[in-house]
Amino acid sequence: MSLDTVKLIFSQRYNASVNDLSAESLIVDICNDSLEVLELLMYIEEEFGVEVPDDVAQDLKTLGDIAAFMDNNIPEDTVAEISEKLRENN
Repeated sequence: MSLDTVKLIFSQRYNASVNDLSAESLIVDICNDSLEVLELLMYIEEEFGVEVPDDVAQDLKTLGDIAAFMDNNIPEDTVAEISEKLRENN
């Protein structure tokens, strides 16, 4: 569930096709610069009500890494709710 949500976030924010994104997709290949990566992490923190510590943020290299972080730190029903909202906006 989290990976699908992460793929939706990236597809909407960066005009990427969900079908072209995978757990192995590198964040730096999708975002144009480090500022976009920071903005993305701030979006996740705000939208999902979670703090991404700096040391954890440095280790987030792929979409799968973000999904794993979400799986471990965000309740599944919250992820499902945000995912549904993203699908409605798509």
